[in-house]
Amino acid sequence: MLVFSTRLPLKAEVTHQDCLKLFTEWVIGSPHYQIDELYFNVDSHDDYDYTKNNITFSVRHYKDESIELSACRLQNREENLVWDNDCVILTSEGQRSLLIQLNCNWTDFRTDLPPIHKPYIVRMFVEKGYCGFDGKIPVTDTPIVAGKDNYEEYRDIMCGKSAYEMPVVYISRDYWGKTAVSPRYLAHQLSGIAHVFVEENYEIAARLQKDTCGNNAYLGYVGIYFPGTSYCQKHGLRYYDNDFYKMCQGIIDDVWDAIMNRVDSTQYNWNQILALQARQKMLKMKNVSEQSKEELDAYIDTFDKEKKELEDKVEELNRKVLSLRAERDGLMAARGTVNKDGMFYNAGLEDELYPGERNDLLYSILFQVLNKYEEGTRPYCIVKSLLDANPKIGTCETIIKGVETAFRSGEKLTKVVKGQLKDLGFTIEEDGPHYKLVFKDPRYMFIVAKTPSDHHRGAKNLTRNICRALDVEKKL
Repeated sequence: MLVFSTRLPLKAEVTHQDCLKLFTEWVIGSPHYQIDELYFNVDSHDDYDYTKNNITFSVRHYKDESIELSACRLQNREENLVWDNDCVILTSEGQRSLLIQLNCNWTDFRTDLPPIHKPYIVRMFVEKGYCGFDGKIPVTDTPIVAGKDNYEEYRDIMCGKSAYEMPVVYISRDYWGKTAVSPRYLAHQLSGIAHVFVEENYEIAARLQKDTCGNNAYLGYVGIYFPGTSYCQKHGLRYYDNDFYKMCQGIIDDVWDAIMNRVDSTQYNWNQILALQARQKMLKMKNVSEQSKEELDAYIDTFDKEKKELEDKVEELNRKVLSLRAERDGLMAARGTVNKDGMFYNAGLEDELYPGERNDLLYSILFQVLNKYEEGTRPYCIVKSLLDANPKIGTCETIIKGVETAFRSGEKLTKVVKGQLKDLGFTIEEDGPHYKLVFKDPRYMFIVAKTPSDHHRGAKNLTRNICRALDVEKKL
């Protein structure tokens, strides 16, 4: 069965011969295959087969008026298990790409699979610099910084307006500037499979929140975006018991599942190339009868119909996968709030602006209503139990006190005051005659005049407005 599939765009200057040469270097240099030398001429268009012990290396070529194909198959036969690693170089309409597929099949009746790893040849193509651009995105093994210069690129990806083929992994930063996972580690593990973007700073997240209608991953979350859709699959540390390694593996697994459901998994595989070769050879035979041609055409038509049915099935399954992923994300979010963050409610659609915000809101509400119930009654006992099991975190109280301290001496935004506000999570926009203070989300914007007329009254009113909007612990 197919266990891995990816398609790499190749640079225009990379030839079929370059790829074939890299294939032979991979096979000869691998410590797993014990092959001394392959007497294979990369400039030849003849078929080639090499067998030694449990290893077979084969090359096939096909060319017609529309496409050119060169395919290599490395077969490794282990006890009760056969690995087929196929590499297909495709040139069509002036574009060159590489399809890499890995099949694993038991020769007995087992159903479980051994551990599956990305074929090393994928890494070799990326490190060699043979890969080109997937749409506007370079194929690389290092994270791409999501900053001001390329803002439109990843904004359009989040809005489903960009054309690309590999999934995109977007790593956001929390308001302390940290990421939940290592961008370099993910980019290395997903090289040749997905693109990895890492947010430059939190100001980018605030801008994306407005321009993508909230479809961006932010505050330390990681979002996976899939070609042809604006759907975002979000991953957070709270889903993984705050274990960043488990989170990384969860992201890698979901990307792996996505590439397995691409239509490429049924296009230009080894068996199809053999069929194309057979058809071409038979048609070239001078003494072939018209009846034989018709029979061959009928066979190829049947093959093509079967292939189309498989493609339609893959597309249908892919849609189901996306639907199930969305359902799973909702369940994981609900489960995470109950089991992993110590919260006692379903999170809903409104993301937290900082860790513990929802917890402290409900804690404040329940604490205030506790004394409305008679002590010893069932409602009193339930509320008291919830308060004991979910203690107050207190981040909001720290933010409110910080705002009051910052504006205690007046409304003027000195360098010190700006630093205090940024430490609390505010971003400050200085364009125009006013300052714009944004607390993590464009909906929470506060205007401050650069030359305030009534210094102390303005500071008091500003502090009151900020507290009214952000204080989740205020008295009911």
